Amino acid sequence: MEVYGILYSIATMGIACFLGVFLANLLTELGLARLVSKPVAPLMRLAKLPPAFSVPAIVSIVDIRGGLSIVGSLKEKNGIEDSAVIAYKLVTRPFSTVFFLLRYYLPISLVALGLFVGSIYIALSFAAAFISMATGILYGRMRVKNSAAELKLPEGKKEKRDAVRESLKSAAEMTKKVLIRYTIITAIVSVLVFVGFFELLSKEIDVYTRQFGFSSNFAALISIHIFSPMSSVLTAGELLRNGLISVQECLVALLIGRFLFTAIMDYPRHSLPFYASIFPMKLASKLVMAGIAVNAIATPILIAIVLLSF
Repeated sequence: MEVYGILYSIATMGIACFLGVFLANLLTELGLARLVSKPVAPLMRLAKLPPAFSVPAIVSIVDIRGGLSIVGSLKEKNGIEDSAVIAYKLVTRPFSTVFFLLRYYLPISLVALGLFVGSIYIALSFAAAFISMATGILYGRMRVKNSAAELKLPEGKKEKRDAVRESLKSAAEMTKKVLIRYTIITAIVSVLVFVGFFELLSKEIDVYTRQFGFSSNFAALISIHIFSPMSSVLTAGELLRNGLISVQECLVALLIGRFLFTAIMDYPRHSLPFYASIFPMKLASKLVMAGIAVNAIATPILIAIVLLSF
């Protein structure tokens, strides 16, 4: 990572954490959290998760970092078990997918791939998110203890001045802790990037992707996606417009490329530092492995749908 990129990432993380925790605490202190989270509460109960997790779920639609920061704050204050945090992350993936839809899928995928292929790619992305949700519900019902569901949003409310003061204090404490850990872990990951660890790993895997009988453009799309998903989607659009790749090959290549990108680049380089800045390293590692495992389950299912449909 470049120095500017690291500083920007740290600053973004700090702002998102502070605003997310402040907003959640303020809503809770003012007695408004219950009203805001009411539509999502049944989903949380279905996965045996605390009703209080409804607030970060809604926040994650706008800001993923802020949403998970709220979960970290709730866990720290109430001793919530690791399995509940893992289930929450899986169950709320459709909410965070909306965030990516507004920032990336709509402005890039539809323009680059065209309305037809772009819409299919977006639908597949949401299908993966709902597979994650279903997996999270099953995981929660099997692994989360009943005691986790007892953490409910408080009934009472405080005066506005007291609520703001308490919320600012809580947000500042959480942000300070997160930024210290996030900076340390980001520095470690940057060293691994500098020595070429992730590039070497991706090249080793790329050797195997070329052995399944697809065209060279198929393998090229996967290779590009590992390093830059945006560039891969733009390249796929050009290949489609020039008839150099079929719709089936294009979608399958993007799905495989996205899985490899998340497993090799995104989770180790971005998600792990983020998770580890909020939770203990053991839980952060579990979150990464859970994300990779669910993607490993969803990707073959989505590929099968594409192969059977085109």
